[in-house]
Amino acid sequence: MRPTLERLGNYLPAAIALALPTVFIPNAVDSFILPRAAIAIVGAGIGCGLALLLPGRPALGGLRLPLVAAVAAALLAFAFSTSWPLSLSGAYTRYESLPVRLSYLALLAMPVWLLRDRLSRTLVEAAFVLGTAVASLEAIIQAASGVNFRPDGNIGNANLLGALIAMAFPLAVARGFRGGRFFVAWWLGVALMVGGLVTSTSRSGGLGAIAGCLVLVVLAVRSRRWIAITGAGSTIVVGVALWAIVFGPLGFLNNDPARTRLQLWPDAVRMIAARPLTGWGEDATGLSFGRFLSADWAPGVIYDRTHSGLLEVAATQGIVGLVTLGWVLLVLFRGVWRYRFAESVAALGAACLGYTVWVIFNFDWVPATAAFWLLAGTAWSAIRAAETAGEMPPATKQASRAVGAAARAVGALTLLVAAIFFGVMPVLADTWYSRGRPELAVIVDPLQARYQWDLGLSRIALGDQRGGVAELQRAAYFGETEPQLYVDLGDAEVKLGDRASARRDYNRALLIDPYFAPARQRLKVLG
Repeated sequence: MRPTLERLGNYLPAAIALALPTVFIPNAVDSFILPRAAIAIVGAGIGCGLALLLPGRPALGGLRLPLVAAVAAALLAFAFSTSWPLSLSGAYTRYESLPVRLSYLALLAMPVWLLRDRLSRTLVEAAFVLGTAVASLEAIIQAASGVNFRPDGNIGNANLLGALIAMAFPLAVARGFRGGRFFVAWWLGVALMVGGLVTSTSRSGGLGAIAGCLVLVVLAVRSRRWIAITGAGSTIVVGVALWAIVFGPLGFLNNDPARTRLQLWPDAVRMIAARPLTGWGEDATGLSFGRFLSADWAPGVIYDRTHSGLLEVAATQGIVGLVTLGWVLLVLFRGVWRYRFAESVAALGAACLGYTVWVIFNFDWVPATAAFWLLAGTAWSAIRAAETAGEMPPATKQASRAVGAAARAVGALTLLVAAIFFGVMPVLADTWYSRGRPELAVIVDPLQARYQWDLGLSRIALGDQRGGVAELQRAAYFGETEPQLYVDLGDAEVKLGDRASARRDYNRALLIDPYFAPARQRLKVLG
């Protein structure tokens, strides 16, 4: 039994790395983001369960305490969240909930526990590059078909494709320069990803890919003098590219002014200052950010994110969460620097830095962020292998193994049940939702406000005004971040003659987006 579990553990991280860029559900309402959230949660649950069932797993080493602190910070942010249902289930199409945030940390630890040799780590790299190359090819085909939208390679967002390329590109380049049996395949992947960057027009993705490749150069040299020279040169190149994006010819690409983020970030800082320690709770930015907006920076756009990973973590998990995650990354990148000449540590570190550059101008989103933590865990697995080379694995006493077997089995089963509940059930609910059955969707995913909202509108359409209002009120309680819900609720309450409640709900819509025209119009009519 144990050899079977070990083989499964060796291949599981590679399977997740391949699935994140490629798996989507065409007939679902949320075809792209939700399936990747399910992959992250279920993969993390199964992986950690396998690690429990395999005694004698490698230790996390220097990452153990930072990871424990990051888990505690996520739980603390949830405990003080402004909306527990929202932080537990996640906003629809976003899903940066507590289970997803914990899954990220589990994806960091899982490769360390499961990947026992160099080949298994290489499979993770190859699977991720292959999956990203496939997504890039899909984006190229989408562009060639002449469809009038930014190709995203069936990832769900063009910038998400850019994030995946920012990580996979340095990996493929490093492998390509290394040569070997699959030399042509690696460079073919590089060519496809260049096409993916061009067709997706992801500025931050291109910047991340450039930064990742420059980091490869810095990590490849040994002399301190050349480290200083290549580091300074890389900084200049990234600075010039950043100027071209913010102030140069790329500033208004896709009618999305890059400088809008510079205008938005001071508002995000004011939001963070309002709840500095534990933040507003996982995925709760959309409920509260509107009250801190100082201007309508992009008319027609509803800001439910701060558009910076650094600021988003501080807003949702506070300074405590930001410091603990910074601790994790500090230990990780210090290990990458120290063991940069071992295995593929340099390439994996460059991939992680490519994502880090990307997320400065974007926010964590599961298709890209889950891949980042998985690659970071693979890098740490290689670092731990270099740290412990030549050491004998610690002996496990037979008595303690027998005593702990039952507890480990219970823990693995608990993780599996949690993975099914938080990962599989939302996908089933969205399948029912896509078939026009919100009454079934709310049964299997009872905290997702979007399904309650649709169920309420359905009941109103059937003539059940009070029943519909009750469902809309439940959706509001669960923390729906779209201001249109509160307008719909107010409209339904006006028909019931409850103008005071309607006025309150229209004002709640304006708390989410103070420039939301339908809510302003309704309040003007009410007087």
